[in-house]
Amino acid sequence: MLENTRGAGAPDTLDTAALRRKLVNRVWWTGSRNIVVYGLMAFATPGLGQEAKKAGMAWVPALGGPLIFIGIIGFLGTLFSIIPAVFIVRGASRTLAHYTFDTFIPQVTKVDGAEATKGRPKNMTLTLHTADGNESPLMRINPVPRRGPWRNPWPEDIDNGLYIAGDPHFGVVGYVPSSGVFLFMQPDDWDGTAGERRQASPERARRAAEAELNQRIV
Repeated sequence: MLENTRGAGAPDTLDTAALRRKLVNRVWWTGSRNIVVYGLMAFATPGLGQEAKKAGMAWVPALGGPLIFIGIIGFLGTLFSIIPAVFIVRGASRTLAHYTFDTFIPQVTKVDGAEATKGRPKNMTLTLHTADGNESPLMRINPVPRRGPWRNPWPEDIDNGLYIAGDPHFGVVGYVPSSGVFLFMQPDDWDGTAGERRQASPERARRAAEAELNQRIV
């Protein structure tokens, strides 16, 4: 298990409760905003086009077609992404209810998707390294909320370090303080790290169970 080691130059102690609220509010705001924006594009554009045509602006309906298409795709995409997002956000929120951001990770080693700048690798994985040389299992990561496919899938400034809350052999929430990005992470080889979880102390196992990290979420 990684020790609670704060590297030189790390930010001050983080307010985990405040960051938990920030995480949940950000996810729900992003989802609600996308549903409203894409919904308006998909379902309000036809009516506006008809009104514009009556007003003599016949060119406006021609612009409506692409907007409707984008709106429908975006609306359906948002709806289909809500279900997995709910499980991830719930897992991250429960983790922050039982753990605090008391471990600073000064170095990460990116693995799958390390060179990607756009699009979405099938799996994004990394290894966490503490200042004293300890390292985590290979972790599968999922940004919370999920980043758009046109954006760099890796959080800005993650190479400069991040805080984690949780137990790396069960699951952790990461927070990149310089960019304000949250990540939810669990061991990529869940079955292969089962031995470490079985050998965990009763206290570690109890906390992980209370946070529901004794099962794969991502």
